[in-house]
Amino acid sequence: MKARSKSRRFLSRILRDQYSTPIPFLPYRFTRREFAFVYFNSEGMHRPVAFGSKKEVDSFLNNKTPLHSYYSTAYYSNPEAPMAEKEWLGADLVFDLDADHIPGSEELNYVEQLEKVKEKCLLLIHDFLMDDFGFSEDDMEIFFSGHRGYHVHVRDDDILGLSSQARREIVDHITGIGLDLEVILPSQRIKVGEFQDRDITKESPELPPEDEGGWRRKTRRLTEELLKRWSSMKKEKVVEEMKEKHGIGTKTAEGLYEDLYGEGKWKKILDEGKLNIFSEDERMVNVKSFKKIIKGVLKEENVQEIGSQIIGATDEPVTGDTKRLIRLPYSIHGGSFLVVRGLSINEMERFDPLDDALPKFLTDKKYNIEFETLPEIERIKIKNVWFDIEKKMEIPEFAAPFMISKLGAKLL
Repeated sequence: MKARSKSRRFLSRILRDQYSTPIPFLPYRFTRREFAFVYFNSEGMHRPVAFGSKKEVDSFLNNKTPLHSYYSTAYYSNPEAPMAEKEWLGADLVFDLDADHIPGSEELNYVEQLEKVKEKCLLLIHDFLMDDFGFSEDDMEIFFSGHRGYHVHVRDDDILGLSSQARREIVDHITGIGLDLEVILPSQRIKVGEFQDRDITKESPELPPEDEGGWRRKTRRLTEELLKRWSSMKKEKVVEEMKEKHGIGTKTAEGLYEDLYGEGKWKKILDEGKLNIFSEDERMVNVKSFKKIIKGVLKEENVQEIGSQIIGATDEPVTGDTKRLIRLPYSIHGGSFLVVRGLSINEMERFDPLDDALPKFLTDKKYNIEFETLPEIERIKIKNVWFDIEKKMEIPEFAAPFMISKLGAKLL
């Protein structure tokens, strides 16, 4: 109990130090937004709260030192009123990517989850928001959530008034719901034989043209990347992948490999986008198999399953919610004591949350901690210093808030 009390006092001091100086950034039109807070010594959420000036916000944070701070993605005429009386004016389009929702995240430790979710966020930004929807970086605000993910806010006059249904349709596009390969892939009729002087033809898919957009462009690019990757692998590895990931039988997979790489026909697919390049006696077998491969490419984790990372709650997508609460920029996340940091796209590439999102005022002063139960992670780098996790440790102050709040340590 004494150790818990000491830990609580230490974390409370970190909150006071964080909010003793003015917050550097407030959301656009913050006076039209609802705010909400959670504190150390009280149950539930304090809402609705509204502010008329930045000075009011800074004073509130300094006096209340909240453990968690939120604001609404929506704009209201009366943000401090009960929900029925607020008068909704519109809302930003927000994507909440959380490592918890990445398929297979349970197999990853916290640091690995952070890297994985960053990859997914950059995929969302480049492949969908910029390429498919035409948003520019100026239309977006990107934040590290302070814990396990990233928030991408799109603020554009054309999307502010979108209904929940319209926002869910954007999610459907990103997740590939209803994706029809027959529509995505163009096709041509090819001759597969003759009967009584008449040609027998069947439809063969082609890759979409290079100048196509949306899912067509993704299909071509991902297929090209797959063919290039396979070209540098050993035959047995490629055949194994065809079988395991794409459901192709052993004999067909081996024949397909020979057609693609034994004779170098994979390069013709890249040059011409046509799949009618296979040996005549196995032509339709291999064309059908290649179609299976393209279908498998589109189902891979890095594309369609991105939808599982933009779900912010079990029952409702964050993106479809026009009245959502989201983390306040530059506040401390009470579950990790990392800061909700704003980022540019270029900064994201090299962003390290366990360095760049630490509160800036933390020092090298030494503290002794103890774990009642050792966390799953055995080694972690904080502010470019590696720590081997042990039952009892001496650590610098800059590592202590995270170790206590996230990993479950106690101050001695």
